Amino acid sequence: MFARAPTQTDRIIGQRVRLARKRMKFSQTTLGNAVGVTYPQIQKYETGSDRIGAARLYQVARATGQPITFFFDDDTSHGDTSDVYDALVTDPRVEKLLVAVAKVENERLIDDLVRIAETFAGTRETEQAADHKAVGAKHA
Repeated sequence: MFARAPTQTDRIIGQRVRLARKRMKFSQTTLGNAVGVTYPQIQKYETGSDRIGAARLYQVARATGQPITFFFDDDTSHGDTSDVYDALVTDPRVEKLLVAVAKVENERLIDDLVRIAETFAGTRETEQAADHKAVGAKHA
C-alpha cells in the first residue's frame, strides 16, 4: 500500500499552520511541543511535504487559538490582519528581508531600498506613468 502524495490542499493547510504559528509568535519547536511532535515534523506540515491528520490539526488549532475553519476557509483574514500581511508572513524570504532592513539605521537608505523594491515590483513605473499622465492632462 502506497502513501498518497500531498496535494495542493495539503500545502495550503501547511501554509495556514505556519501563519497561525507566526501569529502566536511561536517557534516551530514551541508549536511542536504543544502538539506532541518535533520541530522537523512541524516544518514538514508547513511545507506540505507531510500531510497533517485531523486530530493533529485540531491540536494545532487549539494551541494557536484559531478556529479549525481557519485552516480551510478561503478567507484567511480572521482578525484584523490583511490578506497581504498573511501572505507575507508565510514567506521566509520576506522575514529575512525585514530583519535585514530593520538593521539599517540610515533613513535615506531605507527609503532607497523601498524605491528599489517598488521598481522591481513594477509599482514605481505604474505610479510614475500615472503622475506623468496627470501632469500632461493639466497642461492640455
